[in-house]
Amino acid sequence: MQDRGFSLIEVLVAMGVLCVAALGAMQFVAVATGMMSRARTQSLAATLASARMEQLRALRFEFDAGERVTDLTTNLSTDPPAPGGGGLAPSGSMSLDVNIGGFFDFLDDHGRWLSGGGSAPGGTAFVRRWSVEPADAGGDLLVLQVLVRPAAAAGAGAARRVEGEARYTTLRARVVR
Repeated sequence: MQDRGFSLIEVLVAMGVLCVAALGAMQFVAVATGMMSRARTQSLAATLASARMEQLRALRFEFDAGERVTDLTTNLSTDPPAPGGGGLAPSGSMSLDVNIGGFFDFLDDHGRWLSGGGSAPGGTAFVRRWSVEPADAGGDLLVLQVLVRPAAAAGAGAARRVEGEARYTTLRARVVR
């Protein structure tokens, strides 16, 4: 009898080894997919926080002809920003923890604005809150903070860090024009 080709047992063993290797690779694909989803959420949250921080920094906060000028009327919780809000008025110490009118908005999973008040509308993926607090007694230095969280974690206190959140903090000094 001549030994030509592969026997049925050799083929079955090779197929078994191939199946085990494929199942192991599928686990890596599943882990990589989950990590990419979390990275997308984190990146979008950071982009949304950065955009709001830039809007806050663009509001007037300066000395003009010896007078203090502060934007206290722009409503950033609408899209596009409009009159009728608090601008750079102090938000209160709880504005990063709870939804305080004029200092939060709701966004969908693509970062599009949904609402700036009331309860979260359908399709809400992120809650963006911001805080404006004076850092000195004279009111010429502000602490600006922006916190963007996935909607599912929005109820956690601001002191507690949650997965997928982005938090930006900066100081803003009144400038002379």
